[in-house]
Amino acid sequence: MAELEQYPFMPGPRGVPAETYAKRREQEPLGKVRLPSGDTVYLTTTYQDAAAVMSDARFSRDLSRPGSPRMFPGFTIAEAPGLSSMDPPDHTRQRRLLSGVFTPRQVNGWRPRLRTLAAELIDALPEEFDLLRDLAFPLPVQIICDVLGVPGVDAVRVRAWSDAILSTSSLTEEEKLAAAMEFYAYIAELIAAHREQPGDGLLATMIHARDGEDRLTEDELVRNTLGLILAGHETTGSVLARSMLRLLDPRDGFERLVAEPELVPIVVEELLRLEQPGDSPLIRVATEDVELPSGVVRKGEGVIASFAGANLDPSVFPDPDVMDVRRETTLHHLAFGRGPHYCLGANLARMELQEILGVLVERLPDLSLTEPAEDVPWTQGSIIVRPVRVPVRMSGRPQTAPPATSG
Repeated sequence: MAELEQYPFMPGPRGVPAETYAKRREQEPLGKVRLPSGDTVYLTTTYQDAAAVMSDARFSRDLSRPGSPRMFPGFTIAEAPGLSSMDPPDHTRQRRLLSGVFTPRQVNGWRPRLRTLAAELIDALPEEFDLLRDLAFPLPVQIICDVLGVPGVDAVRVRAWSDAILSTSSLTEEEKLAAAMEFYAYIAELIAAHREQPGDGLLATMIHARDGEDRLTEDELVRNTLGLILAGHETTGSVLARSMLRLLDPRDGFERLVAEPELVPIVVEELLRLEQPGDSPLIRVATEDVELPSGVVRKGEGVIASFAGANLDPSVFPDPDVMDVRRETTLHHLAFGRGPHYCLGANLARMELQEILGVLVERLPDLSLTEPAEDVPWTQGSIIVRPVRVPVRMSGRPQTAPPATSG
């Protein structure tokens, strides 16, 4: 019997998903892989299988059952108690309480503030800077904290906790768990302070969220706030960093956006499809035998619905490695998942990427890399796959920004 391949797969140059996905899609679209924990699960590599797994209520995200497969041998944020690790009715209840938090109307109302924050950061930049360190990470932190209504968050400590929690090799399980507990305690203090001096941001909305007599518990508030801050800066910043490397080397992608800024929204969707910072770490367990398009997952077996496999499936996305602004199926990508666990902050993430990219195109039309993309190092030993830095240069000072509108 052939030895099972180890998952996650090692990414290719510039963080592109491994060729293993394409090979498995042709030879064994629904086959087993071995996880770092030593457990085995099925891995989907086609769009149809991934979409089916994400949408089928017979697959459980609750891994607290004895014998459930785990991604890593110890603590991992993807398996910590929280909204993404719940099944109905608890999951349904919390989603219902939070359903009004990220509506398109509310998110669009935050666009002017985001543009102002972006302009302030850009105006303070030197001629040469690290786009990852100086913009891609601090801006989403400011945005999510501003939206939450909790100004003054210690971004340096948040970055350190995020790096520790998402590490897969450089820290011990005890160190990762300690970082998560410190982060949890910090968020609990923020919420307590917010109760003393209430604001009008998203956190206040979450505190006062009601469904009849139901409301979020203190633990639910802390976990959801922590998740929003973690995902709201780490994932968005990493997608932006990866995207800027793609757009600036070769530079014609960025130049086209400078000439046609109206393309930014559709380009963002293609970048979400192509530049996910790593594949899905979420395991689902079949609660009964489930027949998928490519095979059967038996009751009690685990399966990972691969974003990378689905979003590069040529049967849905012809020439899948190419960023194509004319692609009719772009909006079908699964970067935010599908079904009951569809990303709660998808509207916010889209808006952030649209506005940040739009401001860069508008204010820094001559932006360029100061070294070839091939020479930029990438993260090692982390769930997140992104460049370590994005060294860039602007020519002269930023272009004058027009007045912000409501978008």
